[in-house]
Amino acid sequence: MKRENQAIFRTVVAFLLLSLALSACVPAAPSSDSGASGAQSDGGGSDSPPAAGMHNVVYDLPDMGGAEVVAVTGNDYTPLNFIDPASGEAVGWEYDAVNEICRRLNCVVNWQVTSWEAMIQAVAEGQFDVGMDGITITAERAEVVDFSDAYMTSQQFMLVRADEERFDTPEALAADASLLIGAQAGTTGFYTAVYDILDGDEANPRIQLLDNFGASVQALITGDVDMVLVDAASGRGYIGANPEKLKIVGGALATEEFGFIFTPGSTWTAPFNAAISTMKADGYLDYLNTRWFFLTDPNAPDIYDSLPDMGGAEVVAVTGNDYIPLNFIDPASGEAAGWEYDAVNEICRRLNCVVNWQVTSWEAMIQAVAEGQFDVGMDGITITAERAEVVDFSDAYMTSQQFMLVRADEDRFDTPEALAADASLLIGAQAGTTGFYTAVYDILDGDEANPRIQLLDSFGASVQALITGDVDMVLVDAASGRGYIGANPEKLKIVGGALATEDFGFIFTPGSTWTAPFNAAISTMQDDGYDEYLNVKWFFQYDPN
Repeated sequence: MKRENQAIFRTVVAFLLLSLALSACVPAAPSSDSGASGAQSDGGGSDSPPAAGMHNVVYDLPDMGGAEVVAVTGNDYTPLNFIDPASGEAVGWEYDAVNEICRRLNCVVNWQVTSWEAMIQAVAEGQFDVGMDGITITAERAEVVDFSDAYMTSQQFMLVRADEERFDTPEALAADASLLIGAQAGTTGFYTAVYDILDGDEANPRIQLLDNFGASVQALITGDVDMVLVDAASGRGYIGANPEKLKIVGGALATEEFGFIFTPGSTWTAPFNAAISTMKADGYLDYLNTRWFFLTDPNAPDIYDSLPDMGGAEVVAVTGNDYIPLNFIDPASGEAAGWEYDAVNEICRRLNCVVNWQVTSWEAMIQAVAEGQFDVGMDGITITAERAEVVDFSDAYMTSQQFMLVRADEDRFDTPEALAADASLLIGAQAGTTGFYTAVYDILDGDEANPRIQLLDSFGASVQALITGDVDMVLVDAASGRGYIGANPEKLKIVGGALATEDFGFIFTPGSTWTAPFNAAISTMQDDGYDEYLNVKWFFQYDPN
């Protein structure tokens, strides 16, 4: 996400959470500052986080039981699949997409490489389970292989040398018989050159056939051909790698959809389609587009190259599993899951570290992290000056706001002023939490001993007291409010607007060497929209029922 849009997004996210239709969540979520009854207090417990090999707790997807899928690509199509010149590693949009598909389906990817010329037939014969190389979905190819649903729509553009002035339209190119086109036989670029630019003759000598797309671009740079047709994705990749040598001229010529290919009748096609559908819905594909088409530069330092490499080091992370949807035990699967789990797992993918997940109670967490029992803690922890004297905070990863949660039939008040004016109305809260201080200082008279604030042992107890009528209002952030309303749609509702705003941060042992790397990773996740994807996934789409 662009920097100038981040503050706007964070400001409106709580409003959006309440504006959308509320879906069901279980009633075990404390507010951002509370602990959980029954949580282990010594950090000795460990509820496993979601990872490849576990059932998907968010989407109703096939569980492939850890099966291996043999995936093949060509490593010749920047930025979809290529060898990063800085690291020598195979990377790209399609690598990330298929790895994420297997995280969602519970499968393991066995990556293989072959040439474009061999790929389609090899997949058709079952040598590989799934193939990808920016492959355009065509009726002719669909007679040989099965296609997934389209994961990307692309258009063909004319890639030329940066000093090209002889043509900027396909008509002008076609009119000058001295101009040559570089292409790889059998590709969309080849057929576009034949039928959309030239005379329909596939043997036209003006089309210079090269062994692969990279060779076509190199022939363009050296002057052996004058134009190569590219989609916007690879065009941007090659221009980014050669900004003084290449440019795009003219508008789009042909439109094409890309799909993964499968052996005919493959049992992988339907699961891949199901996963692709969820990745479109939750914005994961948008994140990939931003990362690979706009932020990644394969031949120069970019925001990802600037991230520290932690060399596979272990980071001991602790949470409470008591704050839906940030960290909790999914009731359907019994697995630990949530926004914070996904975020820290992604942070370690970016930093090259390994997460050792632990569980403790809210009451023990801050002091335990302060003493170095854990490297990083999270439980929807509000960044405050008082806590910052005990632990180091990361940069804010989320902004939340406090709302008034009431019984569904409440009609006596819908503003904090009306609540404060009626001395018979009681507020449920847990001492020391943001909800408690908001009640004291933003609603009532500033007296922390005000008898109208009924102190409960946990946030869950506060909500139960509200439901039974022992109190009349409980302050919640949008996330946990949504969870409790989803679990009790006929018993609870939100009234009024936001009262207090709070920033959430991860906590670290003072002076920790993990703080700066986490901040760097958080920054990239805000730049490329990964945090927005997590918001959609966990606040809008998660439904345990």
